[in-house]
Amino acid sequence: MNRNNGIFFVALCLAIFISSSLIAVEAENGIDTEFHVTSGEAELYIKVRGQDINNPVLLYLHGGPGEANGPLLFQAYAGPELEKHYVVGYLHQRNTCISPDAPVKTITIKQFVKDVDVMVTFLKEEFKKDRIFLLGHSFGGGLGLLYLLEHEDNIKKFVCAGGAFSTKAIENNGYQTVMEMSKKTDNQQAVKQLENVGPPPYETFQEGIVWRMLAMSLLEEKNEGLTKNLQISKVISITGIQSIDPDWQRKSMVVVNTMWKELGTIDFEDKVQSIGTPMLLMTGAKDIMVPFRILEKGYKNYGGEKEYFILENSNHMMFVDEPELFVSTVIEYFKS
Repeated sequence: MNRNNGIFFVALCLAIFISSSLIAVEAENGIDTEFHVTSGEAELYIKVRGQDINNPVLLYLHGGPGEANGPLLFQAYAGPELEKHYVVGYLHQRNTCISPDAPVKTITIKQFVKDVDVMVTFLKEEFKKDRIFLLGHSFGGGLGLLYLLEHEDNIKKFVCAGGAFSTKAIENNGYQTVMEMSKKTDNQQAVKQLENVGPPPYETFQEGIVWRMLAMSLLEEKNEGLTKNLQISKVISITGIQSIDPDWQRKSMVVVNTMWKELGTIDFEDKVQSIGTPMLLMTGAKDIMVPFRILEKGYKNYGGEKEYFILENSNHMMFVDEPELFVSTVIEYFKS
């Protein structure tokens, strides 16, 4: 993911226009504002948009951790339609994107879960709701599940999009899959790189990024890369970004490097039996990083009412690859 963060970041820096007419919420009861909320020695930024302030509230948790452009991509591709039905909060997680630097000692999974609770509580009070909807993508999906383990009474329904129940499963599957792809295409250079770093677990992010970088390269060769359907002008015009802070990528690296060892310990495939909140699990059929097969155990163990939906033409960034289908599925689920 971080290679694509870099590609996207540079492209945004080169873009010089912004269409302000596309970012206004043209509705009598609409809302388009931002909040700065204090949590655990840090400030969290959240953009809140919707066409009717009286609609249900939906909080979005982006991937990563520290995915520098995560909230912007989702706002651009899934946001416009979701905002017709919900008051959508796009949280920029701790030390990420517009949220300012946080003390390194606070960049922990436990604190990220606390941040979600602070933000859920804030949104409930601000918009006078007893409960809200929650949607998390990739790391945000796992973060949402961790939040439900502690505070599920605050959430009506949860959509986990490409989020995993076990980081160990992600690492093992990713390494093995990319090795198989490399051998199948007789890419000896890739095979050698994988053999040199060896199978997981990995002590550092620099080791863990190897199979991910190779996976993206192999997918791009097949014209199935993560950014294949990404349109930079669309992201800029809809999110309203007028200037790009070149420090965002540095902050992203601080987060992932600080949390790397702790991320390797995430495994709650059995613990989710205690969760009763209804959940929709969404995955992309072409996602080699978090395919449905490594989610099956956690999904089967999940205690609440559950459904799953596979987007046949999507990679990991399913809301970019098939935005209309992704959003319509989410809306239908929340309203059912």
